[in-house]
Amino acid sequence: MKLLIVGIDGATFDLIHPWAQEGYLPNLTKLMSGGVQSNLASTLPPVTSPAWPTFMTGCNPGKHGVFDFIQPSGANYDLVNSTKIKQPTLWQRLSASGYRVGVLNVPVTYPPQPINGFMISGILSPKGGEICYPADLISRYKSDLGDYRVAPNIQYKQGTEAEFIDDIYGLIRAHGDWALHLMKAESWDVLMMHFIALDIMMHALWRFMDRSHERYEPSPNENAIRDGYRLVDEYIGRMLEALPDDAAVMVMSDHGFGPLRNMVNLNVFLMQKGLLKLSRKPMTQLKASAFRLGLTPAGVYRIVEKLGIQNMATRVSKNTRNQVVGKFLSFENVDWGQTTAYSMGHVGQIYMNVAGREPNGIIEKDNYDLARKQVIDALQDLHDEAGRPLISQIIIREETYQGPFAEDGPDLHLIIDDYNMIAFPLFATDGKVITNQIRGDSGCHRREGIFIAKGPSIKSDLQLPEASILDLAPTILHLLNEPVPRIMDGEVLANIFDDPGEVRYQEEDTKEFGDFDSQSLSDEETAQVEERLRSLGYL
Repeated sequence: MKLLIVGIDGATFDLIHPWAQEGYLPNLTKLMSGGVQSNLASTLPPVTSPAWPTFMTGCNPGKHGVFDFIQPSGANYDLVNSTKIKQPTLWQRLSASGYRVGVLNVPVTYPPQPINGFMISGILSPKGGEICYPADLISRYKSDLGDYRVAPNIQYKQGTEAEFIDDIYGLIRAHGDWALHLMKAESWDVLMMHFIALDIMMHALWRFMDRSHERYEPSPNENAIRDGYRLVDEYIGRMLEALPDDAAVMVMSDHGFGPLRNMVNLNVFLMQKGLLKLSRKPMTQLKASAFRLGLTPAGVYRIVEKLGIQNMATRVSKNTRNQVVGKFLSFENVDWGQTTAYSMGHVGQIYMNVAGREPNGIIEKDNYDLARKQVIDALQDLHDEAGRPLISQIIIREETYQGPFAEDGPDLHLIIDDYNMIAFPLFATDGKVITNQIRGDSGCHRREGIFIAKGPSIKSDLQLPEASILDLAPTILHLLNEPVPRIMDGEVLANIFDDPGEVRYQEEDTKEFGDFDSQSLSDEETAQVEERLRSLGYL
């Protein structure tokens, strides 16, 4: 039996269900009516980088070690990549069991790892990097399909919507065409195809579609997102036509989507509360004064955007960019010896300045709980300009992660205004606590993604209770009559099957799959990936 898995980054039933009812998504409609569907709870935070490794391993980030696009360490951070995943992936497990596997465009797969089959890595791949396995895979088909596109060619800014939309549709077509070609040209038992483009589009264009959005404006682009979904649906239909009758199909997303209202500069708030302190050095104090007067990343970006040169950063050396960034107030100006907590990550992650974990940590184990409660208490005072409380929920690390790497994750997760607001990912975009997203984005992630499954052994026309993204790897293994490793945190979704049978489990030593040695990208590769994340609003 063949298994096709289609990942649609950021897909949400909030859009799929009404558009399916209106007839715009006939192929997703066919899969839902002929199979099962449920909401799919993402990771905390509901972000691409921890979500896809969680899907691929069936383990929570405390076991696989990836918590965000970046791993903070005080003033610095490292970018994540496939070598940071500390558990064997589904592709490695299936390869070891003799399955021929294809993996296309899935995030956090660069550098591509050897598998029994073929792989092209996803959005975190640098230009010029070796993005496929085997190394000649793309060159074999390039004459038929052209260059492989990992990411958009055009960065969104207001006023360039038409060009941006055309480029996004081109990205969908490029990924869909490569998938269809490789489905037929290569042998495979399990194929994973991922569409990144809708996530990028929804970040930028949500307000043109959502008439309840405070920044809604009538626009010829009102149906751009719907038509993007429609194009993905067309490719899904063509993939279904290429499958044998006894194949199984799963469609899933790493998280959902919804409107974005504003941004919160959490580090500015922590400074106001005395939980993050600046150095008393004269230059730092001068920068702080300039920051309050508007010499900020947001202020400079607006000038650069008006000049139409915001994409020049990709052609500037990392050293030069670091010198420019160093002119602003930043983590380099923090007095870590007096700092209790800081924020790094765009959804609302807060790290305590823990001794032994942070380079200049001051919070000892005996004082950790008390210091964290101090931060939690202070966050109750986070309000918008109208005095409305913004903290919907604060989730502590122990409720989120379990495993040998759990203490590397954020100490607090904030859900800000029910995800209608998110945090500026690095130090701060300007001197205000509440501000606009620097690029003008109007959409962002929600925790509820999608799960759809159809196949000979799967029930039909059934709406199921919410599942977890952790559940998909064990469910896929069970579907293929493979044992489920006990290290996986997810459960087999037995209620999707007509006859689930008995779930077989296995004990294992993960060293069978290698030592999981982490590798960092080169400086040039890091600069390219950082710039892509910056252009997408993640840095």
